[in-house]
Amino acid sequence: MRVSLIAALFIACSVQAAVPTPQSHFGHEIGVDRELLDWDKVVSYFQALEKSSDKIRVDELGKTSEGRPFIAATISEPETLSHLEHYRDIQRRLADPRITSEAEAEELIAEGKTVVLITCAIHSNEVASTHTAVEFAYRLLTEDKPRFRTILHNTILLLVPSLNPDGVDIVTRWYRRTLGTAYEGTSPPELYNRYVGHDNNRDWYMFTQPETRLTVAKLHNAWHPHIVYDVHQQSQYASRIFVPPWLDPIEPNVDAILAQEMNMIGTAMASDLTAAGKKGVAIHAAYDFWSPARHY
Repeated sequence: MRVSLIAALFIACSVQAAVPTPQSHFGHEIGVDRELLDWDKVVSYFQALEKSSDKIRVDELGKTSEGRPFIAATISEPETLSHLEHYRDIQRRLADPRITSEAEAEELIAEGKTVVLITCAIHSNEVASTHTAVEFAYRLLTEDKPRFRTILHNTILLLVPSLNPDGVDIVTRWYRRTLGTAYEGTSPPELYNRYVGHDNNRDWYMFTQPETRLTVAKLHNAWHPHIVYDVHQQSQYASRIFVPPWLDPIEPNVDAILAQEMNMIGTAMASDLTAAGKKGVAIHAAYDFWSPARHY
């Protein structure tokens, strides 16, 4: 009887440890040429990660304009995930100086975690963004590196694989239809957001779309993240990657310290990338900071 119990526990632990690779789930490595992703398989992959790892939770926040599941993954240490409401309350209290004194804030800062929101693929023809979310989640959960252990210990990571899942399928469907023809690589002859098209990125001022409203209500306003990183993809003739510092002008309603610290972080990122031998890293180029709508 005891042997059977031990065997059962061993099997359970083995199943928990068997985190599926992206290749095993999608049938190809992430980032290979001429392979795009279906949204239902992206959703089922994150659900498979949740079943096989105690470092991730996946929630369906609601439905998209066309009724697809809109998901977000929360990644951190298991101990942190078991006390998410506690850490969310810390964020709520730190975000509102009307209910928290400076002395209380210092204690909460020491007790809390860094909350990072990473959103992807609001422009769904920028396909590498969702692909990156898949690969990043897998590596963070499976690669036992000191850097990753530090991230998991100190951070609550909120990861949205796509801010426009409808567009993911529209772009993928059109690409497969035109693969090997003269139209391969062209934009779909339809809006990849039903109501606002490519300018779904500008909905952060109006909050008209269900995808935007879900992100605001269930992530931004629920968690008050310290860092928001929205992953785009450069065009084929642009630099490999752009990071801050931004070009002038800077939106005057954004506190100067925020802009300066983002510029500092961006410069550090550029330095690390260059030191690692990566080419095509652009700073002080292309993008100003005049319309940072998500800093509302």
